[in-house]
This record gives sequence, structure tokens and C-alpha cells, in this order.
Amino acid sequence: MKRFAAAALVVLFTLLTAPFASAAQPVTDTPRLRLDVSQMNPRVVTSTSTTLTITGTVTNIGDRRISDLQVKLDLGEKQSSERQLRTAMSGSAVSAASSSKFIDIEPGTLEPGQTGQLNITVPIDGSAGNLHVTSPGIYPLLVNVNGTPDYGGQARLASLSMLLPVLSAPGKNTTPTTGDPAQVSMLWPIADTRPRIVAAPYGGTTVLGDDVLASELRPGGRLDALVSSALAVRDNAAVSKSLCYAIDPDLLDTVDAMSRGYEVRTASGNVAGSGAEAAKLWLEQLRQLVAGQCVVQMPYADADLSSLAGVRGGDLLGYGLNTAQRVQQLLGVRPLSGVLWADGPQNSATLSQLGNAGIKTLITDPAYLSGQADGGTTVKGTSLRAQPVDSLVSTGLTGPATQSDSGAATPSDDPAVGAQNGLAALAYRAMNGSTSDEPMLIAPPRRWSLPTAELTELLQTYGDFIERNLLTSVSLNQILASPAQGSATMSYTAEDVTKTIPDSVTASMASVETTMTDLRSAMTVDPAAQVDPDQVLLPLRYALVRNCSAAWQGSADAAEISAADSRTQLQALQNRVTVDTPAVPISLASGSAPLPVLLHNTLPVQIAVRISLEGSTGLRTGDIPDRVLPAGLGSNNNISIPAEALRAGKFSVTVALSTPGGTSLGSPARFDLRSNEYGVVTLILIIVGGAALVLLSGRQIYRRIRARRAG
Repeated sequence: MKRFAAAALVVLFTLLTAPFASAAQPVTDTPRLRLDVSQMNPRVVTSTSTTLTITGTVTNIGDRRISDLQVKLDLGEKQSSERQLRTAMSGSAVSAASSSKFIDIEPGTLEPGQTGQLNITVPIDGSAGNLHVTSPGIYPLLVNVNGTPDYGGQARLASLSMLLPVLSAPGKNTTPTTGDPAQVSMLWPIADTRPRIVAAPYGGTTVLGDDVLASELRPGGRLDALVSSALAVRDNAAVSKSLCYAIDPDLLDTVDAMSRGYEVRTASGNVAGSGAEAAKLWLEQLRQLVAGQCVVQMPYADADLSSLAGVRGGDLLGYGLNTAQRVQQLLGVRPLSGVLWADGPQNSATLSQLGNAGIKTLITDPAYLSGQADGGTTVKGTSLRAQPVDSLVSTGLTGPATQSDSGAATPSDDPAVGAQNGLAALAYRAMNGSTSDEPMLIAPPRRWSLPTAELTELLQTYGDFIERNLLTSVSLNQILASPAQGSATMSYTAEDVTKTIPDSVTASMASVETTMTDLRSAMTVDPAAQVDPDQVLLPLRYALVRNCSAAWQGSADAAEISAADSRTQLQALQNRVTVDTPAVPISLASGSAPLPVLLHNTLPVQIAVRISLEGSTGLRTGDIPDRVLPAGLGSNNNISIPAEALRAGKFSVTVALSTPGGTSLGSPARFDLRSNEYGVVTLILIIVGGAALVLLSGRQIYRRIRARRAG
């Protein structure tokens, strides 16, 4: 174990007083009370700390009056191992080593819907009825609210459990000492909580499914907090060196589209989006933040790669991975080559395809690896390097996947609780060292949602550890430069299979991709427009990648909606090649007059089309050759189809368009025809038929006459 120098401890931390927003669910079977903690002071105990203050509110969310409301704090024993720390992070009930006295909450009685103020300050000097902090370490802390509902007895109605880091007991300057401080690097995720684009036609206006992103980009919003907090420590060279920004290219594309004007889909139709200026400002701030910094890419739309790789043999996987050039175009910095931070474990087929796609390093949770050495390791059966993150700190920042049923009723995966627990886990590493001599890579939640103050406090605390030589800043490049040690198997369990995108969605994606492949075969570059057909189809291929976003895991309906949006975009593309339905019936001037057909191609590329006539029992046509429609032609694209009326009168013909490969284009058009004459061939047939009839009739008459004479 590494040890620290005792002299650095006293001056390490200032009191952390950033707002702490969180909520707890009641312990009783029926939810009756909600606890919201707005402030905790200090967030980290040092030798100068004398009290611990918790402020917030309690709200009656039940249908009964609650009286005798009181609150107290319970402090558990110092956690002496990672196992104990993880148990505490899970929200398990605190076995109190010391407790404060109950303090009344004002007002003491709450009617349904009413809110009361919680404010408790407790000495931490170990005096009677107060909390006892004896030595540096990490302690579980429980905020415990009791009350008496009408028709019931007194009970704990709400609680909140978190970790309290103690760097030095109050009034003491002692701390565990270590050797060399652990090396540390941190990923900083810049990603949306889910894909937003529902339509992005080439050369057209981007449409989002909602305008939530606009508020997240504005000052105080979630994405603004991620950028603003990092900018606040941008001048700290040690912190900047150790940070690597993990960026979702789909978010960049979305914000870029917003900055140029966009629309939002509503139940009553599309409306103008409100976030163009916010998008411009945020994108510029992000460029400033990452200039000259380490950047690593996430899959496009944070796609579930195992699902994406299963569509048409992995045809779409490249679109989810080969986005470095786009990131560089928008931010001016190129992501680390071949490095990917993907969500979840990957199946063996996907791992093979990742290597073929140029991925060399996969940043992952060590829980997905078995048999690995400390630090970077080779994934068995591949040439991939798996770079595990520090599981303890990541668990603290993220919160556990499941909650304890021990009765603590703690929202341990609440983001603000995660910030405090992550801070405590980082303090544990600082006081006890890493579990190995390998550098630590810290990975916060991919879709982090914390206020700017929380994120800034975390980064400043992180910087303080580095500045005081309790941790050593290293870059991700330095970590990846060390050779991989040993090998490991990436686990992919039956439970992981259940989290993948539904088969109905991937089947729909495969169908759309098949249709797009045929469309591409019919498209060519127009000499005048000079547009690459692949660029026309690219927005739709990215739409298919969004269908596999890991954000949809656990929400089959959301994935189905995303797939439906892709099919709608495909149909819109097909509908850009159409045939006009004549406004009035067409009168054929002669029996063999050509049929005039008016075609439109509003695509920016040439496309080969096949014309077919359906229900044409009254009309005969010869072979109709495939036609290549130039880009952007409108009403002057007239086609004449040689036709011959087989009968006089009125009848209908349906004209349909498709690619030579059979993909339908636009909607079939109905042609109402009127013909007063027969074609030449038809007339010849009629004449020949009439002559034959005359001959047959004459022959019959002749036989009758001969029969009479003979009689």
C-alpha cells in the first residue's frame, strides 16, 4: 500500500459547501415523506472542522397528516476496506457508532402537500449526544427523519445515506502516511442523455423530437455544467493534464445542426427550435475547453455495439465508430486513434469486428473482465487492449445498479449522492493508495447530471489532491503507453443479452439498410450538382445507429419509436422521386398516341428509375427502358411512353416508379384515359376478324342453299 506524508493533510482541503441536492424515499411501505438535502457543510472533514450541518426540506407526499417530525444524524464506524466501502455505497443501513439527539423540524406537523424546513447542526467532537470522529477515514452517514402519520405509530419516514470523508479528526493533525502517491487520470463525459434527432434530410432542416437540449445547453443546464465546471479548472495544469474528454459525436452533430436553425416535432406539427444561440455559444465553449487536450470518442449516439454489430453482418458498425474526422471538423481536435469508451460488455463477434474497424483499445469496467492483470490487459482471442477503470471510484460516482433492501431507503444512485460518494472513494484512494502500482483511470457516469457547483467542487477537490502530492496527474496517453499485462476474457452473459436492442428493432434496421443499399446502387453523381450519393444517405445511416443507442436499453417502446422515425426518414427519401397524377383525363388523339408522363426528382443526385404500368387492360405498351433522372429537375422532366388503345372509351392505368432493383419510389399515379380511336394493329385485327366473319357466314349460307337444292 502507498502511504502519504502527514504534513500535507492539514492544508489539503477547505470546507466544501457546494449545494447538495438529493431526495430520499420513505422506508414505510406507503411513501409519505420526501427528504431533500440542499446543503452539507463540510463535505470533507479536516482538523479545523467542529460541526456538521445538514439543511434541506421535508415534504408530505402522502394522504395523511404527519406530526412529531424530528431529524437526527447517525455516524457509522470507519470503513476499513473496499468491501465495507462498497456495502456502504449500496445504501445499506448504518449501524450507528454515534448519534445526535433528535431535533424538531419546523413546523412539527405537515398536512398533505406541505413542506417543512430541516436544519440540523451537530458537533463532531465526540461529546455526549453528538457525533464522534476519532481518526481519518471514510464514515457512513445517515440522515434519519421520524414522524407519526395519522392512524399510525411513530416510524422512520425518510432517510438518506452517504459517505463522509475525514482527512483529519477535529483538532488533530494526524493522517495515514503512504509512499509514492497513486497516478490518476480521469475521463470527463460530454454526452446527451439520449438521441434527439428524428429527421435530418441532406440539405434540409434538422428536426428534433423535443427542445430539452436547448435548456441543457443554456447556463445552468446539464451540458453547460459539464463544460463550465471543466473550464473553471482549465488553468490548473495538473488537472488539465489528467483529464480526457469523452465525447459522443451524435451530440456534436445535434448541437451543430441546432446552431444553424432547427425545428421541433410537436403533436400539431413542427415548430421552430429555441436553442440556436445557446448551441453556438456552447459549441464554442467546448472548442475552447478541448483545444490541445486529450479527447476520446464514444460510439455514435452511445450505441449498443453488440446490437449494432448484429445488423446485416455489421454493415452499420463503421458508422458508429469512424467518426474521428467529424469530431476534428467540429472541435478542431482529433480523438486518440483507436481508443473507444463503449457502454457495457461486448460479445465475441463484436470484439472481432472492433479490431477490424481499427479499434485498438477498449476502455471498460473491470467487472466485465475475468482473469485480467492489474491495468491494461489483452482480450483473449483478439488483438484488443482492455483498459479497466477504477471500479471503486466509478461505483461511488455512478451509484450501484441495485439498491439495498436493508431499510435505509437511500437513493444511492442519485447523482448528488454519487458526487459525495465518489468524492469519498477518491479520498479513500488518496489516504490508502491504489490497489496496485498501475495508474488509476476514473470514469464518471456517461450521462452525468449534476449542478455546476457540484462538478466544480469535485474537480477542485481532485486538483487539490494532485497539487498537494496526494495523487499524481498522468495523461491517458501515458497510461495506454504502458504494455498490456496478461490477458482476460470479456464476459457477456444472458443478462447482457436481455439488455440489447429488441429483435424487432434490429430487423427493421436491417430492412431499411437493405433498401438503402439498393437505392445507392441506383444513384450516381449528377454532373451539375456534384453531390456524393453516400452523403445523401449518411443522415439515414446515422439514424439507424441511433436506433441502437444504449439509452434505449430497458425501454423497448423508445427503441421502437426510434426505429419508426428511421423508416419515416427512408420513406421521405423515396418520396423525393415522384410521378405526377394528371389533373384531368388524358385524351389519346389517336389510337396509338404516346402516353405523356411527368416525373420529378428533387434529390441532389441522379437516379435510375423503372416505370411500370399496372391495370392497363385497355392499353398496350412496348418495352419501357429504365430512365436516369437528372438531379433537381421538376416539371420539365417529361417522358413519353409509346402506347396503343385496345378499345375505345374510358379506362384507368396506374403508373409506378421503382429503382431497377425493385425499391418503390414515390406513390403510384392513376392516369384516367379517354380514347375514341383504335390503333393501327387493333384496326387490322378488327378488319381481319370482320372478313373472317363474313367468309364464315357466306360459307354457311352456301351450304344451306346446296342442301335445299339437293332435297
